Amino acid sequence: MIWVKTDAGRAEMQNRALIKERARRNLLLLIDGVKSEEMLLANLAGITAADFQELRKLDLIAPAAGAVTVGNPARANAFEATRPTVPLPLEGKSLDYSEFTAALTKLISSQLGLRGFTLTLAVDKASTIEELRDVAQRVIEQVRERKGEAAAIEARKTLYGG
Repeated sequence: MIWVKTDAGRAEMQNRALIKERARRNLLLLIDGVKSEEMLLANLAGITAADFQELRKLDLIAPAAGAVTVGNPARANAFEATRPTVPLPLEGKSLDYSEFTAALTKLISSQLGLRGFTLTLAVDKASTIEELRDVAQRVIEQVRERKGEAAAIEARKTLYGG
């Protein structure tokens, strides 16, 4: 199964209020909507399948194909009404904050791998649209430096359309 962080999970990465165990915090950090549960279990010391279920019970992660907020549809609907959007300069559309965060995290993982670890942390730390845009620009620049102009153009298209 592939998991994604919920909005509560992203907030937990900053607040550090619910998860105190280092191994479980590392797990939450590395959940990105790309890596499978099996891959994470194989590569993280001190993690079991029960850790995923505990994070899910706390509403910090959800199945990748599932809703943003697990177990509380009323809270999810209230959040949907107030969720900020990120304007897409190339097409004039708006992208949902959570969708942009997920797309940015996937792009970092696929294009930069472990070299993008600090950028993944920056995505999790970003609390405003402006901060996310800054991280996106840094990601595009790193892709340009490591893989060339063509890859940077594709990265921009992935994030902003066009």
